[in-house]
Amino acid sequence: MQPDESKKPVVVREPDASKGARPVLRGGWDREVPSLPSNTPAPPCAAPQPRLGEEWLVQVAESIDEMLWVWDPRSGQATYSNAAFERFWGFGAAGRGSAAQTLMEFVHTDDRTRLAQARARLTAEPAHGYTEEFRVTQPPRPTDTVMQSRTAWLRESAFPVRGPGGELLRVTHIARDVTWQLDTTARLRAEISRRTDAERSLSDATARLQALIATANDAVVTIDAQSQIIDWNNAAERMFGWTRVEALGQTLTELIVPPVHRPMHNAGIERFLHDGSSQIFNRRVETTAIRRSGEEFDAELSVWPVRTGDQYTFSSFIRDISRRKAAERALADSEAKYRAVVENVNEGILVTAGGRILYANPRALALTGLDEETAKSRPFIEFIHADDRELVLNNHLRRLRGELVENHYQFRVVHQSGDIRWLEISAVVFEWLGASATLNFLTDVTLRRQVEQDIRSALARERELSELKSRFVAVASHEFRTPLAAILSSVELLDDYGDRLPADERKEMLTLIKTAVSRMNDMVDQVLLTSKLESGKFVFSPRPQRMPELMVQIAAEMDRAHPQAGRIAMECDGVDDARQVDPHLVRHIMVNLLGNALKYSPPDSQVTCKAVAAGERLHLRVSDRGIGIPAADLPRLFESFHRGTNVGNIQGTGIGLHIVKECVSLHCGTIEVDSQPGMGTTFHVYLHAPVV
Repeated sequence: MQPDESKKPVVVREPDASKGARPVLRGGWDREVPSLPSNTPAPPCAAPQPRLGEEWLVQVAESIDEMLWVWDPRSGQATYSNAAFERFWGFGAAGRGSAAQTLMEFVHTDDRTRLAQARARLTAEPAHGYTEEFRVTQPPRPTDTVMQSRTAWLRESAFPVRGPGGELLRVTHIARDVTWQLDTTARLRAEISRRTDAERSLSDATARLQALIATANDAVVTIDAQSQIIDWNNAAERMFGWTRVEALGQTLTELIVPPVHRPMHNAGIERFLHDGSSQIFNRRVETTAIRRSGEEFDAELSVWPVRTGDQYTFSSFIRDISRRKAAERALADSEAKYRAVVENVNEGILVTAGGRILYANPRALALTGLDEETAKSRPFIEFIHADDRELVLNNHLRRLRGELVENHYQFRVVHQSGDIRWLEISAVVFEWLGASATLNFLTDVTLRRQVEQDIRSALARERELSELKSRFVAVASHEFRTPLAAILSSVELLDDYGDRLPADERKEMLTLIKTAVSRMNDMVDQVLLTSKLESGKFVFSPRPQRMPELMVQIAAEMDRAHPQAGRIAMECDGVDDARQVDPHLVRHIMVNLLGNALKYSPPDSQVTCKAVAAGERLHLRVSDRGIGIPAADLPRLFESFHRGTNVGNIQGTGIGLHIVKECVSLHCGTIEVDSQPGMGTTFHVYLHAPVV
């Protein structure tokens, strides 16, 4: 028989432990509200942070048949609901909006206002708990055979949880379905059975928790607010050397806390009991502890407070990390030694990945003159000489791909000062911070490269001198033989027939001897002049000089030295002002160019010489209509003792144009040649000759 729901008792209880108040009954029934079942856990303590997340509390909450849900008064949101809640309603309390509206849509309209007022009092000052009985419409479950709702009576108890300072931390609701109390005796027996099962489950959960603590690898130690040890597991016995019997009742600070940490330990507990603040609770910290033997060792500590009634206990997991710390210290010492080696070697060491420098030792930074911040902030390819970037980047990428790459090669870097330095690199691929990178060893080979270059230059110079000597011997043997033969034949004629030869023939032979001697003397002078130029004994000594006067002097010198000098046509244009020139060098330039023009051109052709000025530049141009210069001879035209391949039997030493080139260089000028075989040659000489 179902009771008349309109006459069901509605009980409101506002407990006040200090006054021993009895419940206020509504509906005229003179009876107390039945107490909560014995297997209902005590309300969670008002700790600074909820502890439902701890395993053993979750096991307890999940094993009871009462519906339990918790909400945060600061956010107004439900934060937890147990399995019994979700079994009854088919959903969890968390995420269903504000706590004040949680389940309100399922409360009977006649009970909704009363329940809302009771819940509102939870956050009022002073906040009180309540116990209410009300009707709800239980939503249909997907597993129901007939999809229809069911009306049930719930008895809900709610109470605020406060912190040590009186602040409201959370509100906990415990509700149970009391519809069965109005049903048959069978329902009562079923409830008793369910209670028994719940108690058994709770006992089993407690036993499992105790077994877990007893067999844990970490020491589990619990103390009260006076630091008296109230729990001490097997791992604690092994770690500290004190048996459980010996440890229980002892003061923790005196037993295992080093003297240096004892004041902080006591001050931390006092501070927490006073205002709820903490610096080490609910997190891992590393500290030291003392064994029974007096040995101090490194330990990792995790402490959390638990409130039981009006008292606090403090439980902790303690782990011996002395081996790990010793390994860390050994590793740190090893790293320090290796770092000292790496930072003091004479080779640069770089770690590169992703196109950037991840590490650079001081020697590597010194090779480029960069500071560490700049080196790491820019792509390493920027520090490499532009001509070598492609080589270095390609080798770097190929090495990262695992391809075979030349392990030792050289490239250039641009120093911060602008100097170019040669480096030799040796690199290997390795793992750096979980990614592939290259370890590069750099050696400065700039000096070695310079020495090698000097050696190569010396060898090239030696070969050049050897070739020069060979050419000189060949030229001298040819050029000196002709005048010597003329001298010898003339002397023999004079010796054999001198007294019988006419006077004019003797004079002609003597003139021939003088000409041959003069020719040999000129060749010797040219060789000596070349030697002076190469030894640096010739210097640039400019002085004010009028070019027309200098050109007249050169023409007169050519008339005396060359029988065909009359073919030379000289012209000056815009060079009337005195200019800073070295007349000695200009004379050597013009005499050799004009002499070659006369020598290698037909005797009936004209040779032109023109001096033109443009600003601070003096342009000297010498042209002929002679045999010209083959293109193959142009690259070696100004080398000593080099003669064109088309000169035939024309006399010459191959020294004149070398002298011209050296004199032009000393005069800070340049020389250019325009020539075609059979059509003549034009030399353009440009000298720096500012107006005085």
